[in-house]
This record gives sequence, C-alpha cells and structure tokens, in this order.
Amino acid sequence: MRTKLLLAIACLLCVCVGFGACMKGDDQNVEVNISTYVTAFGIDTIYGKYYKFTVDQVNHVIFNADSLPLGSDTLLNKIIIDTFSTTGYITSGLLDSLLIVGQPANLLPAINKPGITFKIISNDGSRKQEYSLQVNVHKVDPELATWKNVKGLPTDFVAAKSTDQKILVRDDELMAFLRGDLLLKSDITSETAYAWKTYTMTGLPADAMLHSTLCYNDTLYMISQSGDLYNSVDGEVWEMNEILSGGVRTLLAAFADKLTAIKEEDGELRYCLTHASTEAWTSGVLVHEGFPIDKVSSDVYVSGTGVERAILVGMPKSEEYKTTPWMTIDGDDWGAMSTETSYYCPMIYNPSVMFYNKFFYIVGDELGELYESMGGLVWGLSTGKFQLPEELEGHQQYALTVDDANYIWILVIGNDNENTQLWRGRLNVLN
Repeated sequence: MRTKLLLAIACLLCVCVGFGACMKGDDQNVEVNISTYVTAFGIDTIYGKYYKFTVDQVNHVIFNADSLPLGSDTLLNKIIIDTFSTTGYITSGLLDSLLIVGQPANLLPAINKPGITFKIISNDGSRKQEYSLQVNVHKVDPELATWKNVKGLPTDFVAAKSTDQKILVRDDELMAFLRGDLLLKSDITSETAYAWKTYTMTGLPADAMLHSTLCYNDTLYMISQSGDLYNSVDGEVWEMNEILSGGVRTLLAAFADKLTAIKEEDGELRYCLTHASTEAWTSGVLVHEGFPIDKVSSDVYVSGTGVERAILVGMPKSEEYKTTPWMTIDGDDWGAMSTETSYYCPMIYNPSVMFYNKFFYIVGDELGELYESMGGLVWGLSTGKFQLPEELEGHQQYALTVDDANYIWILVIGNDNENTQLWRGRLNVLN
C-alpha cells in the first residue's frame, strides 16, 4: 500500500512539472523545481473579455499572445491579477513586496516589454525563481486602415488626364498606365521615396483600352476596341498576339493557370479561356443575360477551402438600379450574386471590386461610399472603421489595385498636380 502511494505521488509530480510549459524546441532540456513553478497567470477582463496568458518556462516570461485592444493602458494601472498559480509565494518590486492575488496592481511598466519581475520563493525559502511579465497591447487600432498620400508624383500626371487608366503591381513594381502611350513605374519596396520613371509605350493602337490590362503568367495583356489582344513583358513594348486576336470584347480575370475573356464568335458572345500566350482560345458557354461587358473590374482570390475563385463587377445596364457581382471558380461558368431583398449594392458608375481581409468591397466614381459584403450576396455601406481617405471623396477618375502585401493603391486623376494623387493604405491588422 505504501509503495502504491509513493508511486502515485511521483507520477503526480511528473505531470505538474510538464503542465503549462511553453517550449521552444523538442531538443531543449528545462530544469524546473516544483516549488518555484508558475502554472497559470491571468488578469481581470479587458472591456468584458478575458485574454489568455502563456508561461514560457524556457525564458521565464509570462505574456499574452493575443494583444489587448488599443487603449487598454488606461485600465492596466489598477488591474486585478485574478490568477497566479504557484506552490511558492510571490514578491515583486524593489522591496520584494508580497503580491496578493485578487488585489489591484499597476502593470503599466510591462506594456509591450518584460517590464515587471516576479520572484517565486519556495515555502521553505531555499529556492527562488524570477519570472518577467510582458503585457502586449495593440499600438494602433487593428480595425483601422492607415493611409498615406504618396508624394513626389512626376509632372507627367497632369498631362495624363484621361477617362481611361489602370494601375497594377507586379514584382514589387507599381505600374500606372495613362493615356494611350504613357507608362509610369515605381519600385514600391522603399518606404520613404518613390523613384518614378516615365516611359512611352510603343506598339499599341490608338483604340487600346488601358483599363482592360491584366497580368497573367508574368505577361501583361491588353485589348483594343477592335477586338485584338496585345501582350508585353515589361509594359513598355507591346505587340499584337496573332493567335489570340480577333473578336475579343472583354478581358475578365487572370487565374494562376488561365486567362479568361469574352469573345465574339459568329455574332454570339461566349466566355473563353487560354492557358498560355501560344494557345488559342477555348470557347465556352454563351455569355449570361445581364453579364457586364464594359469597364469590368475583377479580383481573383483563394477561398477558405483553398479553391481559387474570381469576383467581377462592371457597368450595369442603364435601366438597372443595382450593381450585381458575378462569381466563378473556372472562368467559364459565371453566376450572378443577385438578391431580391433590399440588401443589394446600388448602381455604381465605373465600379471596382476587391476581396480584402475576408470581405468583398465595391467602390466607384466619387470614391465616397464603400460597400462591403461577407459572401458577395448581401451588401451594405461599410459603417465600420475601414474607410477610404476623406481626401479622395468627389474624385471621378480613379484606378485601384491591391498588392500581395495587402496594400491598397488608389490613383486619382485631378485637374492639376495637387489634385492628382496616389494613396497607399492597409488595415493595421494585416501589418
């Protein structure tokens, strides 16, 4: 009986030593004495929510992986430590004052750094272990977008006023297509300066539609009003693609493995796709009734199930009162995200769509109202903290794109240098 009791006590001690340890690698051996071991730490709720704290037994640091909300520092000067599990007793401060769990404490020195040290002393006083406390607090509101007006635009922007423009990002380079021959490039990896370079595009016809430009497989594609397709590897020198030209009405979306478009064949409009610049178009089904043809904007994204999808909007018919998004998973079979309820996106001139932070957003000329949807069917004004810069409101000529680093780029064409602006923004939570 005595042997079984000793065995049970030994097992219990092994479990206690292993419980709650935060290890950095399987190959590290951590010597822990049960008499000075912290198993749990916690504070009172912040704005009604409990935040979990982790005990790193390797570095002897107590911290919260999920940062507290912005403004929590106003609560941390007198916050209750409601959990501090250890078999010893706890002291803190220069005078090693005894810490009493359940009493208010000032945790301000520990904000975003290991600023408070606790000493765990065994009950017999023979052992001591120090633990540092770091309370992580958001420095900015994660639900807000931080916007920056990019300065230093070249004077060519003034001369480039046009109703047809496009911007896109490829390989850390921002490209702005303006007029029928003007291209601006800038390396966007620099946070302080944007060295703009101006190029005169060659090889494009006078009826080239700049807004149709898409990047697929590291090649740029653009169509003309006459239905021909042009491609370029650098955006500067263009040439007509003899195989894919003829009857192309609209470029729709660029997937990872295909470029999709609308092509006129025998007087009928059909969806079509190609997998490479040297392949001919593969014709699909007839274009659905009500599908937008002009001034389309699309965004290709990966769904939560890992499937690549595309969402598209465009200029609605004049008699329509709403902007209906269309979605596809293959570029051929498109479905209208229409609703008979009042939760539709109203008619927007020159709309742009983007999938951003798990939401869909649509904006159009005037850049004043931003509509959002979680699934693409039910829409409403974005009334939350994510908004466009107020300085953009009222601008009618614009272009928008999102890069791989989750930065949103918006170019607006004004009447002069001051009103012609390029803005870059990103939700703080995506930093």
